[in-house]
Amino acid sequence: MELLESLPEYKSVFEPFHPSWYPEFRKLGIPYDPYVPTQENYPKLRAYLEKVFTGRVGAQFPHRQYLRMGIIIRRFNASKLVVKFVRANTMLLWIANTFNLRAIYFIIRHPCATIASQLATGYFSRITKEQFLSEIQKVPELAESERLMDRLSGINSQIELLAAIWAFENYIPLASKKPHPWYTVIYERLVVNPEGELKAIFGYIGEEVPEGAVRRIKTPSKVTRKTYGRDYIGTPRQLIKWREKLSERQVKDILEVVSWFGLDFYTEDPEPDYDALLKWRPPFK
Repeated sequence: MELLESLPEYKSVFEPFHPSWYPEFRKLGIPYDPYVPTQENYPKLRAYLEKVFTGRVGAQFPHRQYLRMGIIIRRFNASKLVVKFVRANTMLLWIANTFNLRAIYFIIRHPCATIASQLATGYFSRITKEQFLSEIQKVPELAESERLMDRLSGINSQIELLAAIWAFENYIPLASKKPHPWYTVIYERLVVNPEGELKAIFGYIGEEVPEGAVRRIKTPSKVTRKTYGRDYIGTPRQLIKWREKLSERQVKDILEVVSWFGLDFYTEDPEPDYDALLKWRPPFK
């Protein structure tokens, strides 16, 4: 989000599905990470997102960095939006088919790194196992797999549930029909090859890489700067920090749950099998 926000005339909207920050979304009563089939209309959700994408939704955002005068002036003068969703993966194809957006970026990161960060920051799903299973049941090919449903029903720890949520959130966009109507940003590739990946990210929308993006790639984001030291940010060491935060058992449990969905391109290595990730096909029919 912050990299794309370095483009002239752009400002960001962060997580418009957060019920505490966006009262209008809270009133919709939509559950965390809802699965949205592409053939459905969802008029209330569509009306809300139309307001989001046109900058007409008010936020009660808690972060003080937005109160600095320079940022206030920049945001006041901006005429374009970068919207970052944390909870939209399971409706990504519906969004792509419903709205005429300049571009969509889908970001994927190692499940162990993702969950380690969630536990460190406290920003993770509070969805119950029962609510999660209810969403899974809405996806026919997953619900019809007795083996998968039996395994998910047997989840008995927070780590396993967070791993299952990660798998579900990434399975849905990855299982969508190709070519995908978005650019897939692999977090690890952005870290190990920032120059090449920045060119690809901005080239996807026909833009040169702004100087501001080059500066920001070495700077911790607003969300992660308290989680990782500056010695890690922007270096390959950033990709192995999760090994210090998770036990061997937790790593094993995470990777096992993820494998239930056929998402086996992430292992105990810090980087994924890039070719396998980009060529991945869903194992469920």
